[in-house]
Amino acid sequence: MVGYSTPYDWIVRLAGRGKRDLIRGMLVRSPHAGATEKLMLALEAYPLSYLLMASEYPTRIWILDRAEKLSSAEILTTEMRERRWHSTQITIDECEGLTDIAPGYVAMITSWRSILVMRHEFAHVVTTFFTPYERAELGVIYAQAQVTNRFLEPLARESIGEFFACALSYWFFEDLAHELAEFDPMLFRFIRSLMHRAEEFSRLIERESLLEAAGL
Repeated sequence: MVGYSTPYDWIVRLAGRGKRDLIRGMLVRSPHAGATEKLMLALEAYPLSYLLMASEYPTRIWILDRAEKLSSAEILTTEMRERRWHSTQITIDECEGLTDIAPGYVAMITSWRSILVMRHEFAHVVTTFFTPYERAELGVIYAQAQVTNRFLEPLARESIGEFFACALSYWFFEDLAHELAEFDPMLFRFIRSLMHRAEEFSRLIERESLLEAAGL
């Protein structure tokens, strides 16, 4: 975990907030309460430590309503709106969601209709906090997938970020996680180790935070 020194440092920064508090703090715009709740369900699956780091980066989340174009999100920069994406050079409004780094924040735009898409987009946020070792390990796995042409879905071959985001979004669904484990065991083991470490550390800071709040 980058940017933090001791568990106490994490506890101070957490300031008694839970997952929903952190998610709510990142949410810039939601079209209605149902969309907000779906985002909560989608992102609560992530470890507390990742949510805290994303909140402090900061990450800004914009949820689109039905029929709204992705380019309408006000947190996008002009460069993002004009860019062409992936090898097919699609426009921003041909994307299902988008996560990109803007000056001073990470912008995440997603439709409210799909938990899978929400989790996929937040997986891109997670890569922001990779250690050099994690980036190097993922790079080796991605290079091997390129050699063997082994990708979960066409989007995954577009970049190492999409490769990871597709796989991590599979992790949260039992049937898709099983598919990932069979299709690419090395990538599955990488994500399992990554998530288990983050979950273990999250449980530690949650426990210590509760003890501190109780004066113990």
